[in-house]
Amino acid sequence: MDKLRLLLSAGTMLGLVAGTANATSILNQDGSPATPTGVGQGTLLDGFSEMGGPYSGYQGLEPETAVPWSVPQPGKVNVRINFFANEFPMAAWWTGMNGNGTGAPGNKQQSYGIYGWVRLDVGLDGETKTGIQYGAFAEFRENNTTNITGSSTPLTVTNSTGTTSTGSLTGVSSGFAQGASADSADNTIYVRHANVYVGTTDAGFLRIGTGLGSQTLYEIGLNDEYGFGGWIDMASSNIPTNLAPVWPWADGGNAYMAARLQYVSPVFDGFDFGISFAPTNAPPFDGSGCSTAYGGNGCTTQSTSTLSGDFGNRYRNELGIALRYRNTFGPVGFAMSGIYTTSGRVDDALAASQPYKGLNIGDIGAAIQFNKQIEISGNVMWGAFDGSWGLQPAGGATSVAWVAGAKYEIAQLPATVGAYYFNYKSQGLAGLPTQRTDQGLTVDATYGMGPGVVVIAEYDWGQRYQGDYDFLTNTTGTSANNQVQAQAATLGMSIRF
Repeated sequence: MDKLRLLLSAGTMLGLVAGTANATSILNQDGSPATPTGVGQGTLLDGFSEMGGPYSGYQGLEPETAVPWSVPQPGKVNVRINFFANEFPMAAWWTGMNGNGTGAPGNKQQSYGIYGWVRLDVGLDGETKTGIQYGAFAEFRENNTTNITGSSTPLTVTNSTGTTSTGSLTGVSSGFAQGASADSADNTIYVRHANVYVGTTDAGFLRIGTGLGSQTLYEIGLNDEYGFGGWIDMASSNIPTNLAPVWPWADGGNAYMAARLQYVSPVFDGFDFGISFAPTNAPPFDGSGCSTAYGGNGCTTQSTSTLSGDFGNRYRNELGIALRYRNTFGPVGFAMSGIYTTSGRVDDALAASQPYKGLNIGDIGAAIQFNKQIEISGNVMWGAFDGSWGLQPAGGATSVAWVAGAKYEIAQLPATVGAYYFNYKSQGLAGLPTQRTDQGLTVDATYGMGPGVVVIAEYDWGQRYQGDYDFLTNTTGTSANNQVQAQAATLGMSIRF
């Protein structure tokens, strides 16, 4: 659940405020808190007003698109804190789930469970007596990937002849501990986003850190900001990773977690633009990891490597340029974005290894709204990339991804209902004769039950295909299970203050 598509900051903030909190929405279109249940609606980056969810915000007193979150008095600082929790039951079905598992005979998974996450956002907005605005933002998340508690676990194995062997299992890593108490004790908190900004509303802002980037901040028409987020979210749920379709757009963690310099311009007659630069794909609090002068395994700053895993996953010197237009013409609203991203790569020092290309991506998105109630939108991204913001194998197929959807705002409830479909063709596994196809459909509804609280229902269907590849066993050269499906249905609550 990695999502950030904001101009300057993330989080719907209920503040510990020193000074005056006069949040300003993008396009100066304030969300209306005067709804039947008291929930504030808000205005998205494309100008559409809707009932918010986990990603678009608006559940608290202020819209998530406040730029900055608050405007303090000159010489004052506002400190703001946001708590965010989501919990919902899920039922899921996927290819192979009623068989013998994925490569481990006898293993099976049940089709239902409870899924959720907790986050804490902390921000600061300040203004000097000369009118320069500055601030910082940090997002803290819970880490569910823990080690099984204890240095060793007793292990007893009985073979088919009845012979029993005993031993211990040591240092086993698990996404979930083997008991609820152990899992909660091992759970940790980590920093996801961390950035600072400085500038003025007339000159624009420079932001330094993670959680931003031109490709992330300016994309229009992705359709994944309402409900639980669709396949950008469900791909990290209890559906097996190899069976969930890949969401390739830049609002996922592989793109926006790199440390960047990002300039965001003021708005001129509906136009604004952004320029970003990332020297590596590492976050700022990671360090170089280099134990020698010439790098080595885990060295984030090296430009040439002998480690084969570096070539498909590590871009460097990434440059992003974005231009966006948003305006209203009577009852009709229109928004459009154009983005170009390019990068270098970590070079392959082993001649026998698979070479990769740097990023070379074009992106165009558009949305049109009628009376702030109906929106139709879409986005297309194409070029040299693979997977979720990975690098394209040299000689591999060019990737093309597109998404289209529509949504309807029922202000009288208040609620937002919508649906979208996406299709993504990429090289997938290098060396195979066919391209990989990921596609997915999402239908959802969000109802504002009260201030800070929404109820969400969502259905997701997804499919993956690549010839000569078995997704259940992760083996090549076979026609078995080269097309797999996954579905999920969820109903739950999102609370944000």
